[in-house]
Amino acid sequence: MSDVGTTHEDLERFLAAHHLVGAGLKREGQAPPRKGNAAAHWSWEGIYKGLMQSGKIVTVGPNGTTGMRSVTGIEARNFPIWMNAQILMPGERTQAHRNLRNETRLVCEAPPGAVFVCQYESFPMERGDVVTNPAWTFHDHWNQGTEPAIWIDGYDNGYNRGVNINERLPKDAPYQEIKKPAGYGPRTRGHARPLSGEPAFPLPPMRYPWAETHAALTALREAGEGDPYEGIQLMLASPVDGGPTLPTIAWQVQLLYARQKTLAHRHNSTTFYFAFEGEGAIVIEGERLEWHRGDIFAVPAWKWHHHENTNDGDSILFSIDDWPAMKKLGFYMKEEQL
Repeated sequence: MSDVGTTHEDLERFLAAHHLVGAGLKREGQAPPRKGNAAAHWSWEGIYKGLMQSGKIVTVGPNGTTGMRSVTGIEARNFPIWMNAQILMPGERTQAHRNLRNETRLVCEAPPGAVFVCQYESFPMERGDVVTNPAWTFHDHWNQGTEPAIWIDGYDNGYNRGVNINERLPKDAPYQEIKKPAGYGPRTRGHARPLSGEPAFPLPPMRYPWAETHAALTALREAGEGDPYEGIQLMLASPVDGGPTLPTIAWQVQLLYARQKTLAHRHNSTTFYFAFEGEGAIVIEGERLEWHRGDIFAVPAWKWHHHENTNDGDSILFSIDDWPAMKKLGFYMKEEQL
């Protein structure tokens, strides 16, 4: 990691060169936001190296230099939703807090013993899992393993810029007590639930295990299912009402066959992608964006785009999209080329 350097200033310069900024770091000398429909693209090389070096020199937790250790694309916060990447080193735990935005996590890699603690319940981190932290639910992260834990965060902006009500547990008692048994949320808010239920607000956190998501993709693939615009695509549905993952965000996962090229479409919602497996390209209004495993990229609202799998095997993309919020507001639009 010699190209990252050893000081905070070295790391800041490295991140800026990859159009990234880091929590707990200064933003001096950062590159200006890029222009163009395909500008919002951040490579796994920059993300991973930046995270690993941040893990060595940026302290996290109640008494650290930052409440969380993450890297975010410089252009990302120009969007109503965004993704960033976060790392937690062995033995670390973040200070618990809650706020008025929906937060979600997709696990990239994690050792046994690494968990998300959400609303007093522990959720194990396993590659490909998605865990939700709905608005106003307490959450912290705890790595009891021997290797770093890395995940992708998917956020909405809280829909009230400049007013993000954030409540932290005190520094002398910064962590949630794990009071609920494993699997509490899905078991009590799934198909079988108490007649009284829980209040609609806050919604309960949920975990979507990769084993179940992969099994569903495989079943659709074996049945020959697919969409000409998205390939084989799934939405991680809310067990509370069967609708989108959260009121403002839908988590989606799609599989593209080897060398598949989809038809073009556009919608007035925003989509952020994480390249989970394989490699490919997305063409946005004629601008070609090549992506590789681990990359994060975005498609702005109302831009014609199509997917290409440049791989000889299947490629898999996870994504978040704010079409649930757009539909609730009554002005979601979509067009497809025939």
